[in-house]
Parts: sequence; structure tokens; C-alpha cells
Amino acid sequence: MKPLERYWFGEVALARPYLLVRFVLALLAFDTWLNLIPEGAKYGVGAFNVAHFQWFDDFVPSSSFYLGVLAFTGVLALSQALYRPHRIAIIFVAAGYTLGWSCSLLDSMPYHYLLSLYLACFVFFPMLSARAAFSRSERAPTGSAWAYILFCVTTATVYFYVAAWSAAEGKPYWLPMVCCVGYLVSTMQDRVALPALKVAVPVLCAAPIALHLTTPQSGWFPLYMIGISLIVFAPTSWLHPIGRALTRPARNLVEERNDGGLDERASQVFYASLLGLATAPMVSMFVDLPGVKTGCTLTAIAMLFVMGRQLYLTPRFRPLWRVASLFAGCIALWVTVTTSTARLDYYRNGALDAESRGDHDAAMIYREKVDRYAR
Repeated sequence: MKPLERYWFGEVALARPYLLVRFVLALLAFDTWLNLIPEGAKYGVGAFNVAHFQWFDDFVPSSSFYLGVLAFTGVLALSQALYRPHRIAIIFVAAGYTLGWSCSLLDSMPYHYLLSLYLACFVFFPMLSARAAFSRSERAPTGSAWAYILFCVTTATVYFYVAAWSAAEGKPYWLPMVCCVGYLVSTMQDRVALPALKVAVPVLCAAPIALHLTTPQSGWFPLYMIGISLIVFAPTSWLHPIGRALTRPARNLVEERNDGGLDERASQVFYASLLGLATAPMVSMFVDLPGVKTGCTLTAIAMLFVMGRQLYLTPRFRPLWRVASLFAGCIALWVTVTTSTARLDYYRNGALDAESRGDHDAAMIYREKVDRYAR
């Protein structure tokens, strides 16, 4: 292979893409619920909108639409983090998340662009099971994963632009440049038998950690980047046993004998899965936020589409695990919103915005909700 081909298609430890997808998807779910839902009351006011893209300005998203998109994206993302992800589901997550931030400049978090790029990379990641990423032996499974390399190159490009901007502003730029080089070099640590490289790459992890801890940044961006750097830069000798320990329950749970063909369990799995898909969105009725029930219902429909023929033509319990992950996502949404200040902040922000516009009737409705959930 040519050097460029070896770089893009060389082997990497499969634990890295496995953990990377699940970490980002899980964090993204709670990020949308805790940080974006409180701002949803401002959407659709005055039938006026300025989108991130000019061709999108004519679309005016309502508050219900925005919160429905957040519920859909978060629940589906978390369900994919909890069980083996499906490529179609990742496409839905990427589309929903990108639609959520791009439909209005009210969402001005700069790192949302980067997360959409990450989700686009995840579409082409290997859809690995826990047993495929973490073997029973001490040897870590490896394989070609060009999308993982693209993920690291994308991250390196972002750090390069940060370094260039810092240099143009007359600020120190060596730290983001070290981050850039580190991500480009880290992709080779699993296939290049150079002791110096295997020692240097974990040390380079200190650069992104120091950068994101010492530089003021918005939202949960430091959490994303520090977690990503720990997965990308960690030596395989550390990452593999940690991953094996984290996934041991999942590996034991789904370990079934595949004899091929259908058996008497197929119809039971089929009807149980349909029942689960129908009842999971009902959990969202207790959230008491506009659009959330619709969003969770659409998530169940998307999950039905993702499972497709697998829902009936498999003798194993895989559809039940997917439905269980959907249930867990809906319950996590309910617990997160009701135990945090996200719902209270949504109604409080809505009341303040309505009062500033002189809409006292709407402000009164919001205030009643604030009084109910402030107790």
C-alpha cells in the first residue's frame, strides 16, 4: 500500500470507534435536554426567524417543533449509545441535530457545527458490537476504519484553524498546533511499531486537556473534546481492558446461539417489540413540555423503520434490546427534565420573553407553570 493509503486504511484498535460513538451520542443526548430545552420558549415568537442559512429563513420553527426535534434527537442518540448502533439511526440523529441548530440563530453555540460533522463521520463508522470490539483475550481487535481517521483529521483541522486565528490575533498558538499534530499522529499508534510513537502519543493528550481547561469556552464543548482526546490518545493497553470491563454486562446479555432460521420465539419477539414501540413514547406524557410527546413518538417510528425486517425475521432477541434501549432513552429524558431545572428554566424564560413583548396572557400561563415546578 502507498503511504497515503496506509494512513487512511491502516488498522486501528476497534475499541476507539466503539467507545467514541457511544460517548459522543450519550453526551449529546443530555446536552440537548439540559442546555437547549430551556431556550425553546423563544422559538416561533412574532412569526419571524433568521436561520443559519439564508435559504432557511422562510421557515419559522415553533417552540413545539424545536422541542420535538430535541426530544427526537436526544432519545434516539441515547438509544444508539446503549445498544449496537444502526447506520440509519445515526443518519436520523445527524439530520435531527443539524435541523435543530440550523433552523434559527437563536441557537448560537459555535460547536454545534463541529458536532454535526462528527455525526456525519459516525454514519460511516463500523457498527460494532461489544464482542467485536473487545475480545475475550488480552489482544485488542483491530481493523480498518477510514471514517475514524476522517474524524481525527477533522478534529485536527479545527485545531489548525484555532492556531491560525490565534496567530493572526497575536496570541499564543503553539498549544492548539500541538493538538493538531497530536490528532494526526495518534491515528498511527495502533499499527506503527515505534516505541517512541507509543510513548509520545499518550503524552500529547495533555495538550487538548490543557487547552480546554484553561480557555473559556461555551456549553459542554470542553467535556466533548476532553473525553474524545482521552479515547483517541489512550494507549490500547489501557483502553481495551477498560472497555472490556464496561461492556461485560452487554457482552453477557446478548450472547446467544445463532442456529439460523426462524423458531417459535419469532412471533413472541415481534409482538413484544411492537408493544414496546407503542408504549415507550407514553413516558413523555409526564414531561409536560410542548412537542416532546410528538418527538418521542417519531423516535419510536424511526426505530421501527431502523429494525425493518429484523423485527420479525430474526429468531433472536435483538429487536427487544433495541426496544429496551428506546424505553431507556424515553425514561432518561423524563428523569433528566423532571429532576433538573431544564423544564423550570424553559417556562421561566418563556415568561420573561412574553413580558418583554407585552404579551401578559402568555406570561401568565408561563408563570403558572413556573409556580408549579418551582416548588
